[in-house]
Amino acid sequence: MNFPKTHRIALLFNANKAFDREIIAGIAAYLSSKRATWELFVEEDFRLRLPSLANWQGDGIIADFDDPAVAEALSGSRIPVVAVGGSYANEADYPADVPYVATDNFKLVNLAYTHLIDVGLRQFAMFSVPTTTENRWAQEREHAFRHLMQRDNFEVEVFRGGSVRELPWDEAVAQQVEWLRSLPKPVGIVAVTDAKARQLL
Repeated sequence: MNFPKTHRIALLFNANKAFDREIIAGIAAYLSSKRATWELFVEEDFRLRLPSLANWQGDGIIADFDDPAVAEALSGSRIPVVAVGGSYANEADYPADVPYVATDNFKLVNLAYTHLIDVGLRQFAMFSVPTTTENRWAQEREHAFRHLMQRDNFEVEVFRGGSVRELPWDEAVAQQVEWLRSLPKPVGIVAVTDAKARQLL
């Protein structure tokens, strides 16, 4: 009797993030529906393993390429890699020669914007995050928001606030409240993430 070969697959995702957990759960659901035999390797802090990935004796890696350190560590990997991350308006921003599964950032923002239009709003803002190399996906969502506002002749209003590492919590909240009070009302606000939406509420 021939048994299917067991493949050793590393999942490089931050299990503290809801989106990453959903990706891991999706991979597990896929495997339970197929006759594939995979040994999955998941660690709480996989970033500690990045320097030694070149020596790992596995068959494949599925990784969060929104994290620049992961993308850099896996560039030129001898092990097959599938990247998961945000979409980019510029094709050159995608990694070369790596299969890439993308969240459609433009569609995501457009769906939120269309909902706000449908409920009758005509003034809009975006609640975003400070620009860093780790959140290029947020910058792509801002770009989509700006495009939609300019296309439909609305004012572009984006609030990033300060980094939580730089500002005391009270000061960061005070900035957000001041920004909210300054907006024309009624206003529809597109949050760059679910976490920012909860914070806003």
